[in-house]
Amino acid sequence: MERLRGCACYIADFGETEGRIMAFINRMAGQDYIDETRRYLDYLEEHLRNVQTAFTEVSNACDGMSWVGDDYSWHTLREDIIYHDLSKFSKEEFTQYRDTFFPVSDADKGNCDFDLAWENHKEENHHHHENAENFLDIVHMVVDWTAMGYKFGDTAQQYYERNRDKISLADDHRVFMLEIFDRLEAYRTATRRDEDHGGD
Repeated sequence: MERLRGCACYIADFGETEGRIMAFINRMAGQDYIDETRRYLDYLEEHLRNVQTAFTEVSNACDGMSWVGDDYSWHTLREDIIYHDLSKFSKEEFTQYRDTFFPVSDADKGNCDFDLAWENHKEENHHHHENAENFLDIVHMVVDWTAMGYKFGDTAQQYYERNRDKISLADDHRVFMLEIFDRLEAYRTATRRDEDHGGD
């Protein structure tokens, strides 16, 4: 492909049968949606990788807690983690989330029905404090917060402390969550100490 001198159009060679065609369009409008969709998919891919890493870290940190020691509980949670946020790829959520967080235009963002997508997301995923039903959901929630911490440079506990006025949990779930926070902090402290001493 060669550019014509002095103008913003190109000559494209499509082969002998189709000949050489002059293109007068530099960029298709749909490319904006392709670009933002790629950015959103990159974000989702990074988050899923972080969730994968966070599950390993939280599992190691919580060694000795009942949910780690019980094979049924741990493998049940592992299966849930494998399907983490899968609904974000559904027709009920994908475009709505992309238009909200990676919008092409203000109009797209304002007309995307994100509230409906968010309600669907909570219904499909119980790792949010609004609808956590059991202790494994609480662990999954902490794993999610831990993964987000990798991205934004904080911890699950710091996220909770900043938002605690908006997070309503049953007393036993809150105590359980706080124990995970304590174990994560102790695990990270021990890991840093080992690294400082060269693993001795």
